[in-house]
Amino acid sequence: MDPLIQYDHFYTNAEIDAFANELAERYPDLCRFGSLGTSRDGQAIPLLTLTDFTTGVPEDRPGFVIHAGIHAHEPASAHGALYTALQLAENHPKDDLLARVAFYITPRLCPDASEFCIATSTRVRSRTDFENREPNVVYPEDIDGNGLILTIRQEHPDGTLVLDKEEPRLLVQRRADSSGPFYRTFPEGLIFDWDGGDRILQGGLQSFIPDPALAGGGNYDWNRNWSYNWKPEQTGAGEYPFSEPELKQFANFLFGHSRIFAVLGYHCGHESVIRPPASGSRSDLYPEDDRLIEELAQVGVACTHTPILPIVTDDSPGKGGHSLDTIYHHLGVVGLELELGTVTNDAGLTTEEFLEWKDGDADRWNRRLLAWWDERGQPEPLFEPWHPFDHPQLGRVEIGGWHYTAWDNPLVSALEPTLEGCHHFTLELAERHPHVRVERIERNGNGLSVSIANRGQLPTNVTRRGSDLHRIRPVEVRLSVEGKSLPGQRIDHLSTGSEAVVEFSCEGGPAELIVDGGAGGRVRQQVDPLDKAG
Repeated sequence: MDPLIQYDHFYTNAEIDAFANELAERYPDLCRFGSLGTSRDGQAIPLLTLTDFTTGVPEDRPGFVIHAGIHAHEPASAHGALYTALQLAENHPKDDLLARVAFYITPRLCPDASEFCIATSTRVRSRTDFENREPNVVYPEDIDGNGLILTIRQEHPDGTLVLDKEEPRLLVQRRADSSGPFYRTFPEGLIFDWDGGDRILQGGLQSFIPDPALAGGGNYDWNRNWSYNWKPEQTGAGEYPFSEPELKQFANFLFGHSRIFAVLGYHCGHESVIRPPASGSRSDLYPEDDRLIEELAQVGVACTHTPILPIVTDDSPGKGGHSLDTIYHHLGVVGLELELGTVTNDAGLTTEEFLEWKDGDADRWNRRLLAWWDERGQPEPLFEPWHPFDHPQLGRVEIGGWHYTAWDNPLVSALEPTLEGCHHFTLELAERHPHVRVERIERNGNGLSVSIANRGQLPTNVTRRGSDLHRIRPVEVRLSVEGKSLPGQRIDHLSTGSEAVVEFSCEGGPAELIVDGGAGGRVRQQVDPLDKAG
């Protein structure tokens, strides 16, 4: 029996492993379950490999990588990866995609902090940094014993927030004409090595603090830790490119597989398709690559019924050290991301409306979100009433507020139609893979004439940028006669629909023809050079 996608809660790490094991046991000829390596805390980083193992090995096929969970507070992204894995296996009898393409799927890149977010409803971008604590920083911790890590609010004369007059459960920005009481907020937790002063920094929420000057502790956003245009001053960048061991292992996998032609990432931001560039400008891409990526992004729009969400805009220079830029500039292949949405999308906020947000719109939408939740009868955890608490350092405070992990993710109970559209896009993108074939093998005097063609919809170098890099090797044809290898012949990359002919002078018995077709795959064919072959 096939494993079932669960639509009532986020997947724990153990449940991801159980799902993957069940899938591999149910489809032993199509699925293998392993790992990319281990996390900082020693947990396996799951990796599913799906292809038709009865007709070949994944290393010989064009590769398609799907990853999720690069951000710990977006655990619903695992649903996208697991749904696609299940659909690929179930639908294999209906098509031959798995006989042509190898899919490498990792449902959760940061297992440590993801489990922390799921258990406590707090918000951590990619990992916590509790090992190297800094003075005067609040680190997320359940201090009231209810199992959750929410928000502390405290009355303070210099507080920058006030109660919302329309929705007193919420706090809004203090203005010049605001009357008290005034509040300051922190993540629930204790202040490490506090000097008793009012300057208290916030750890664990680094990427979400409106004032970066208040960010404390280590800043770790694994989608700012990639190699292209890495910026050490950027929040979340880490110590150096790929300084995070989990991300380093993922990068080693990507750079070590020269046949990968596409990388698709799952996230849980506002429903959208995201394309490169993530920094710089579109002029940094070759024009033909820009057109290709835009075409594919528009296919994603059609499949998911969501808009393209630009990262680089007139108001934003984008994000340095981003995966999409590294995938294009350093891997030379197609990289896109799918945002599965947040609970605000479920409450009726469209991505188009989000793109037009102005000052005060966030407050308006938080009110609308709470009203929507109230109207539903509060069936899922989203907001915790404020309750008084005697903080051992700050004194009298209140603890409550948003369950941020719930706030940052879509309702998994309503996720299936979204996942279906995302999977449809995956199939559309995968079907465009480069596909090297041996068209003809003919006797030519004392030798062979071999015709090689690319019958895929992408060139064997995938992008023009790919042809600049040594990682995607040009097409090479080799012949081995009676175990003796003849000098190989390189014919460079093959564009879509193009053919090339190579000739070998050879005599003797059985031979093996090997065509190494870059991202278009490797073809092995047994031939007899003394007889005419068809």
